[in-house]
Amino acid sequence: MTTIPTEISDSDVPAPAAESIVEVKRQDALLKTGALQAAIFNSANFSIIATDAHGVIQIFNVGAERMLGYAAADVINKITPADISDPEEVITRAQGLSVELATPITPGFEALVFKASRGIEDIYELTYIRKDGSRFPAVVSVTALRDDHNDIIGYLLIGTDNTARQEAEDALLRAGALQTAIFNSANFSSIATDAKGVIQIFNVGAERMLGYAAADLVNQITPADISDPGEVIARAEALSLELDTPITPGFEALVFKASRGIEDIYELTYIRKDGSRFPAVVSVTALRDTSHDIIGYLLIGTDNTARKEIEAEQRLLGQRLRDHQFYTRSLFESNIDALMITDPSGIITDVNNQMEALSGCTRDELIGAPFKNYFTEPQRAEAAMKVVLLKKKVTNFELTARDRDGKETAVSYNATTLYDRDRKLQGVFAAARDITQHKEAQAQILSLALHDSLTQLPNRRLTNERLRQAMASSTRNHRYAALMFMDLDNFKSLNDTQGHHVGDLLLIEASRRISNCVREEDLVARFGGDEFVVILTELSADKQQCMAESGMVAEKIRAALAKPYALTFTQEGKAETTVEHRCTASIGVVLFVDHDGSPDDILRWADAAMYEAKGAGRNLIRFYDSGPGSTVPGL
Repeated sequence: MTTIPTEISDSDVPAPAAESIVEVKRQDALLKTGALQAAIFNSANFSIIATDAHGVIQIFNVGAERMLGYAAADVINKITPADISDPEEVITRAQGLSVELATPITPGFEALVFKASRGIEDIYELTYIRKDGSRFPAVVSVTALRDDHNDIIGYLLIGTDNTARQEAEDALLRAGALQTAIFNSANFSSIATDAKGVIQIFNVGAERMLGYAAADLVNQITPADISDPGEVIARAEALSLELDTPITPGFEALVFKASRGIEDIYELTYIRKDGSRFPAVVSVTALRDTSHDIIGYLLIGTDNTARKEIEAEQRLLGQRLRDHQFYTRSLFESNIDALMITDPSGIITDVNNQMEALSGCTRDELIGAPFKNYFTEPQRAEAAMKVVLLKKKVTNFELTARDRDGKETAVSYNATTLYDRDRKLQGVFAAARDITQHKEAQAQILSLALHDSLTQLPNRRLTNERLRQAMASSTRNHRYAALMFMDLDNFKSLNDTQGHHVGDLLLIEASRRISNCVREEDLVARFGGDEFVVILTELSADKQQCMAESGMVAEKIRAALAKPYALTFTQEGKAETTVEHRCTASIGVVLFVDHDGSPDDILRWADAAMYEAKGAGRNLIRFYDSGPGSTVPGL
């Protein structure tokens, strides 16, 4: 197997070799470039997929085989990367890009490479589907591969998954490969400063991109002096709001997050020596000594023009992979979900900041502890773990997290199993998303759908449902139930003379009075306008006794509603006003037991009895009967 040197300088590549690369045919250039082939097949921790211009896979490295479970022969010259990607996410990406770029983009391979085909740097998240049907999240970087005429001859898709991230990052740092790649790269601007921001190192990539020689800037200016001043000011203002602390426009705004130990990648416009400008994606890292004191900052910038040449892409491959490790670790730490990694037995091995916030514990306290300990139902949490191990994933499993102070948070638990390159189970990667607001919103929506917004009483929809329940209960236990339908007799005149806002006050007071006349298990509902419904359940099995019981309740309500109303309100610019009003109610009552009709029948009968009471002079109670309605004795 060919080994790629740690450092490659321009002098290592003979001029004849460079010329020969330029002359290679489009379809052969990708496959026959020695440096690319060596880098691809020496990396088992990254999925490297190269396609032709139509998206058909031409190269499928050992890392792709390991992650996706396919042999290269299964996919080369047969499918596109879109065929091994989550179809819904591909559709969503196409729709998002269509809106973002104001051009129709077809779901499929085009959606995965559209930005790269336009020379736009593209790193995105995507779910890959393995040969066995299981899935895993990946961070994918896409590069358009071009020939010497700048025509696209294919695409390079580099993917990473969580199982390789931490080990690869640690190995890179120990080996010093990251530092070597940065300062040997002519396609990244690598600018190192001292603690005050004065530039100390200005690499060849920075010279090429910005047009300055290192000697022009070293020990003289800060990176803020070659950045768009308006954007630096805007960044300082935004960070001041975000972090609730004043941040000075200038170099401090460029490194403030990094100085606080927060991963920081942002967009910024650099200004070249000749005054021209180019957009850059800048990654900032605080450089610390052994005492953890900041001794400087490292700013790594990329621009879109740096990736137009296939040869440049080959030289940058190693560095790009390392940058993706940095980026994906940033995603882990800045994810809105509480993330944790456990071993197969459920012992926590890693967490992100959100998990610390959710549990109220530090990372050190969490690592080594059983993950189930941080949920109100440990057995249910353990059951979720068993589902993951059995089915390789679990989605939207609701749990309640509890922090060290007892605060509880409803979460949606999603998890998937993790494997090493030999497909040996290593543990579980889990995400717990706070769904407290979602559940509260659902409850609020349900309440709004079933209750009257003015009186907060059940509305017509909930009344019908509760009436069905009362009918079913009456059929089961053979005990009578009663429905009262009432209409306020003198309500319209109040609305006409005082306005609807005063009428609303009366309706609210009427609902309160009615509610005070019934048991807690009975239903009081606003049926519409000035109409109210009461359902009494679990009454006597004897009709005459039931009539007497319901009649007493109806009379109690009638008397309560007939008492004078003192309605106090304040109009804009006026003193508080009290309006006195008298308003009675006409009440129709229906008794039912073992009723096999519909709720509409009972409501219609009660309505008819109510109109009979209204026609007989109002402020009366009438029971529905197959014959003429009759006043309850004594009422």
